Amino acid sequence: MDMSKLEAFILVAEEESFSAAADRIGTAQSTISSRIKELETALGHRLLLRSTRRVSLSPVGAAVLPAARTALSSLDAIRQVVDDLAGVRHGRIRLGIIAEATVPGLSRILADFASDFPGIDLVITSQSSDALERAIADGSLDIALVVRFGTTSLRWERLLHDPLIVVGDSPPQNGESAISFSKLHEARLIVLDGGVGVRQALETEARRAGISLNIVAQVATPAIAEELYARSIGWLVLPDSFAQGRGVPLVGEHGIEPQVDVGLVTGPDLHAPATEILVTRLIEGIGNH
Repeated sequence: MDMSKLEAFILVAEEESFSAAADRIGTAQSTISSRIKELETALGHRLLLRSTRRVSLSPVGAAVLPAARTALSSLDAIRQVVDDLAGVRHGRIRLGIIAEATVPGLSRILADFASDFPGIDLVITSQSSDALERAIADGSLDIALVVRFGTTSLRWERLLHDPLIVVGDSPPQNGESAISFSKLHEARLIVLDGGVGVRQALETEARRAGISLNIVAQVATPAIAEELYARSIGWLVLPDSFAQGRGVPLVGEHGIEPQVDVGLVTGPDLHAPATEILVTRLIEGIGNH
């Protein structure tokens, strides 16, 4: 027996109104009417008597109502048992997020998940990308949202590309829409790279272009990178997710932007269903931006 049909019947019986029953569960009155009609057809009897002023139970409906309540309660209990066994109702998910990165849609996804699964504790930590990957490898995290370059032995799902940005007094701030990679040969560079692969991406492109780079500092912490840049040590090169809307994109040969990737890393073992649900939501929510 369809739960929705039993629920519609019980609601109308309690509210003595199709419209009030629909309002109670936030659906259309026509939906309630359709479910009642299907239930009556399946049982072969009228359950409700309709008049212009009110809706009342037929003799058959009055006899059926207690059994309908019992059946619906039993079906709810079955669903709860299954959900509990599946780890959807209760549990804990340990999520790591790369420190100080801006990822579109992340806060909304986490807020919606917490609302939909109030019995799941979200334990969120923030670290550098390489520290997060180590935590996944040793099992102290379930999911990590990281920025990286290249392959990994961990289970990896790329969500979006993260182009490299150059922040500097000249020439990136002179109104140019992008800066050619060849101009980095002339500059001192501060590279923000806490295991996110920025230096590797830069050096890969430098070998392709046949130029050398003058990297005066490779820094894992955004705050230290910003302090060095503020002291005019050099241009700051960092992923767009850390740039906070500043700077201009770096463009390599043939107009291709050097980039790293934003994605999820998880351990190789199977996860609890709630963890897989969150992974799916992160993929769909961030990957579509």
